[in-house]
Amino acid sequence: MKPNTVMRELRILRVLIDWAKDERGVEIKDNPARNLRVRGTGDARAPFFTDQDERRLLYELSQISNKNHLRLTKLALTTGFRRSELLSLTWRNIDLKKKLLYIYRKNCAAIDNSTGLKLVPMPEKALKILEELQVRDGKVIELSKGAARNGFDKARKKAGLETLRFHDLRHIAISRMWRSGMNALEISACSGHRDIKMLMRYSHFQLSI
Repeated sequence: MKPNTVMRELRILRVLIDWAKDERGVEIKDNPARNLRVRGTGDARAPFFTDQDERRLLYELSQISNKNHLRLTKLALTTGFRRSELLSLTWRNIDLKKKLLYIYRKNCAAIDNSTGLKLVPMPEKALKILEELQVRDGKVIELSKGAARNGFDKARKKAGLETLRFHDLRHIAISRMWRSGMNALEISACSGHRDIKMLMRYSHFQLSI
């Protein structure tokens, strides 16, 4: 069996375990399938995402009554944060004046894969999104993992973006940081990448036309 075939099966397994955890309440601390890698494959994809794609996606998200779905995707596109990081973000973690965020983020798997509180600079576009919000108490994004996943999936399908994954938004955001002229140290502070080789994967993605 070819490595890429194994990788496709592994992606399906990841989704099924997430579904069992989020929707069925199975007591699983972490998804073990997300820590597995197949030798001979690169699990990173280069998402082709045009400005028109973004407008369609954001429009479909804006049609959902709960505006947290739209807010979640906008923040993902400006910060490069993972969905889990955004869903766990509270207003106590945010300093709007100093433009800083305190988020719980996993260390590199090569180190110990533990989770700790990290200080992250806040991108200007993310700051504008947060400043527009009137209620500043509790969680920034009031959505469960399952609701967030379902809302995004419905919107991307309606927008005709069948192959887009939420994690692709992280790739897109980091690629835009490269394009905007940010250096590797600045980007790694936002993305959490400690390995420059991993970070460089995002420097050549074609984003828009």
